[in-house]
Amino acid sequence: MLPFFYVLITSAYSNTLNDNIYTSIDFGRDYCFRLNNFNSQIGCQTSRDGDSGILLQLHSAEDIENTLKDLEEPFIAVLDASIFNNITALKLKQHSKTRGLLLIENEESKVDSFSPEKTCPGNGFNYLENVTDVDVSAPHQSQCIRKQLWNPKGNWLSYDDFPFGIFLIKSKSQKEIILSKAQANIENYSLKPYPLWGGEVRSFMKSAQNTETCIRRGTCDPLGGYNVHVNLIPRDEESKKPIILLIAKTDSTAFFKELSFGEQDSGVSTAVLLAVIKALSKVRDENDDLKADIMITFLQGESFDYSGSQRLAYQLNPLMNDTLQLRSFSLTIDDIMCVIELGPISTLKDLYLYPAKSNGMTKKVEEFFASYNSSNIQFHAVEPGTPLPPSSIHSFLRENEAIPCILLTDGHDNIQSNVFGSRYDTLNNNENLVSRVKDLSEIIAKVTVQLSNGTGASHAEVPESLVSEVLDCFLVNLNCTLLRRIGNQFNSTANLPNSTLSRYSGVRNSFAVYLRNISLDFSMKDLSKIVPSVEKCNATYTQNWAPIIVNDTCFGYVVNSSSATSPAFKLKDYSSTKYSTWTESRWSPNFRVRLFLMDSTSDNVTLLCCGLLYFLVLSGLIFQCHRQSDDIFPQ
Repeated sequence: MLPFFYVLITSAYSNTLNDNIYTSIDFGRDYCFRLNNFNSQIGCQTSRDGDSGILLQLHSAEDIENTLKDLEEPFIAVLDASIFNNITALKLKQHSKTRGLLLIENEESKVDSFSPEKTCPGNGFNYLENVTDVDVSAPHQSQCIRKQLWNPKGNWLSYDDFPFGIFLIKSKSQKEIILSKAQANIENYSLKPYPLWGGEVRSFMKSAQNTETCIRRGTCDPLGGYNVHVNLIPRDEESKKPIILLIAKTDSTAFFKELSFGEQDSGVSTAVLLAVIKALSKVRDENDDLKADIMITFLQGESFDYSGSQRLAYQLNPLMNDTLQLRSFSLTIDDIMCVIELGPISTLKDLYLYPAKSNGMTKKVEEFFASYNSSNIQFHAVEPGTPLPPSSIHSFLRENEAIPCILLTDGHDNIQSNVFGSRYDTLNNNENLVSRVKDLSEIIAKVTVQLSNGTGASHAEVPESLVSEVLDCFLVNLNCTLLRRIGNQFNSTANLPNSTLSRYSGVRNSFAVYLRNISLDFSMKDLSKIVPSVEKCNATYTQNWAPIIVNDTCFGYVVNSSSATSPAFKLKDYSSTKYSTWTESRWSPNFRVRLFLMDSTSDNVTLLCCGLLYFLVLSGLIFQCHRQSDDIFPQ
């Protein structure tokens, strides 16, 4: 019993001692971690046991240069997040004593332009490009195969490799603690004498070098997620109807991956395509006789060299042993009549139609869209031969360049957003945005019906209130009215996070589940006329519809999902130059940031030497006492 109490008391005492020595900082999931591809590693990591140094607040690039010029002590830099860019990051990376970086999020510092992405997204994986043509030893801008810089604000920061941990601190109380400790180290614009406040950071990553190495070692996992496919009506293997494929990228990225909001990048286009499903479902319910089938696909992994669309195009290729098997039918690339992609469309004012190649089908699409020009939305046909912006249709063209493909986007010469690929890519849900998303979704639905039947559909409408609900879910808070209602309707007890959606595709994410549930709700069809009773709401009676009972009514739907992981991982070609090879490093869960009072290295060495001397003197004294114990303690 005594040993038990001894361990209990010792444990409690050590915890109390630890709390008295260290001040732990809460950073949530806002940290930089490592990714790998076929030839490199990017991101951040510390040493296995963590790194420490004095806290040093820096205010600008010039301040970094002047302050660190003669500094010989390891340090943890404290920097306002608004001045974190490729210039300040490079200066810190080049200093041999940098042990970590704490970025202080200042809500008062407005950032109008910051893009840590490439200037040429998808470089090497676009149509008529090959990644082997990329000179990785050249400066970033010179690595672009084509001279067209689609993202001129891009500074490539997300593609750098940092040998120290980087954390973003957003909590007001935590920011105050860090700043007060850092400022306590300074007196008259210079460091005080020791003792000084220091920091310790730990974010050790297990992967290294590249994807082939980390897969072999079992230290990383492929990025991807799931593509979600929505068909308006069931289809069987004998069907000869062509398919109109509407697609949109649903993911995004940022330097801090869990803050990949991407609302201008993919958020608006996702909301538009969901509204299109609702509008087309209304057309279907009033007119089942569509001469072409319509499939809507939401793609994940597109921010990482088109992983999701590469997998879909690969599955559609009949020569590959990876058929896209959907409910009761499979698809090949020969079934596709045309592909229409919604790119970044956040401005929703002047939209541009980029044909991959000018042909009868793409001209027809351009004409149909042009017929809906108004003072609210203008559609502009781009001249044939104009370079195609970064988009998912590059993947289809690389598999089969004969497919009619057209991209609808708001960028003419470049990406319109100044914050592409950053955590600042957010939007406010307002009446103007709701109105424009409603208008565009109805136009796309009408154009799609025209392509199918040759005539428009005046009843392709979507309620404005529903559009507002969709935007609330994907731009404001996932714990929204629409998802709660759908969850109750389908008896789903999953808890919705009370936060803005992160669109980082990652290794595991719930985004595809939310998309699938909303798509199911928007596209399901009342089967009361063909199903005798609710008791017989099953595959025997629902004529290829997937059955579901909602409020004692039998409904049918055709919503499927498929892997968005790159074909490179199915082929086990981890050094592939044809397909995306991005992986995410595994790591130990004990990440930490903590502050403590530290002495100088010389003081610690002096203390150690004194301790050793004290130990040796006492050891000698005890040895002598033991030798002369008989004389000291006679019997």
